[in-house]
Amino acid sequence: MQAGVAYCDAKVPFAAGFQLARDAATQANIAEIAVLLLFCNAATDYQRLLDGARQYCGGNTIIIGGSAVGVITNNHLVSGGQAAAAMALAATDVDFFPALAEQLSRDPSAAGASLAEQLAPNNNAKLLLLFYDSIRYAGNAQQPAILNPSPPLLKALRKPLPAKLPIAGAGLLADLVFGPTKQFFQRQLTENAALALQFSGNLRPYIVAMHGCEPFTSRSFTITRSFGQFIYELDKQPVCAVLDQVIGTRSWRNQKPVLDFALGVKYPEQTHNLYSTSYVTRLINGVLPNDEGIILFEPDLAEGTTVHLMQRNSQSIQAAATNQLTALFTQMRAEQSKPVAALYFDCAGRMTGSKAEAVLIQQQLTAAQIPMLGIYCGVEIAPIGLHSRSLDWSAVLILLCR
Repeated sequence: MQAGVAYCDAKVPFAAGFQLARDAATQANIAEIAVLLLFCNAATDYQRLLDGARQYCGGNTIIIGGSAVGVITNNHLVSGGQAAAAMALAATDVDFFPALAEQLSRDPSAAGASLAEQLAPNNNAKLLLLFYDSIRYAGNAQQPAILNPSPPLLKALRKPLPAKLPIAGAGLLADLVFGPTKQFFQRQLTENAALALQFSGNLRPYIVAMHGCEPFTSRSFTITRSFGQFIYELDKQPVCAVLDQVIGTRSWRNQKPVLDFALGVKYPEQTHNLYSTSYVTRLINGVLPNDEGIILFEPDLAEGTTVHLMQRNSQSIQAAATNQLTALFTQMRAEQSKPVAALYFDCAGRMTGSKAEAVLIQQQLTAAQIPMLGIYCGVEIAPIGLHSRSLDWSAVLILLCR
């Protein structure tokens, strides 16, 4: 497999799309692009960018992608302007199969089942990339955005697929105010959709979930009253009062979202994956009126779930990423795997910090001469425990290897 990456400021979108596809192919000496992964921010004319990329690629190239709050390559880390980036893939020993499910918000489970039904049954499948619209209804000054829940999408998608097939990807965002999101699929510009790309053949993916969060205390808690994304009680006590007591201050309540703390669930570690976290964190979006409860980013922490209060800071995030990369590269050398390309999906909420992890990943992959395409997104998806799961305030790194 060959891979090339390109970046540009898409002020002239048609020309930018053509340039992105051409430059990505040229970097890897690709004569005919099999897959073009294409992303841009909300300031870009999506359709013209797609048209330009299609003009260069011709009719046979699979084009998928869509909105990104920011893009990351080996040489760029950009969120402003009209940032756009692309990765071109070609291979004679890897097959690619795309799928699209629209009307995601009507029924995420049905969308997941539709994607799975479209994917060709393949015991040699090695990776499934998933991108979906994070926004169900865009927000405005009077009303917050309503998000598409990812757990039912993932559950329905993975149910008929081989248990060993890893699913990784991102919930797409266009900007930090949760405005309308777009997706690219072939020649089509769509929205409210989920996209999948299945890889099969001579490919070995390594997938790392990283967030750097650590339990704030050894104490665990049980959710005793909840509804969807709202948590009301921990250990039969009002959740806000419990968090006040454990944290030692009420100041966390003033943050929307809460920047320093999250709830986390620990899953059984994968013995073959020694470099990925075993925790799934859930972002606390804010506090309900009258301190009745807290609002999580996802609605999947049900009553009876054991959770930990997780703490995060830029130092722990960077330290964890360093350790995980070291373990990852050690395992790859032991298994004599040769990296061809890297995909990196980073939580857009972490753009407000130092971006230390993204810079570290960028530097390490560039030093290793691995072409990299990254985006800032709303939700990150990776295998943790026995299943692929959606993550908050995290990053997912995928190394595509031979």
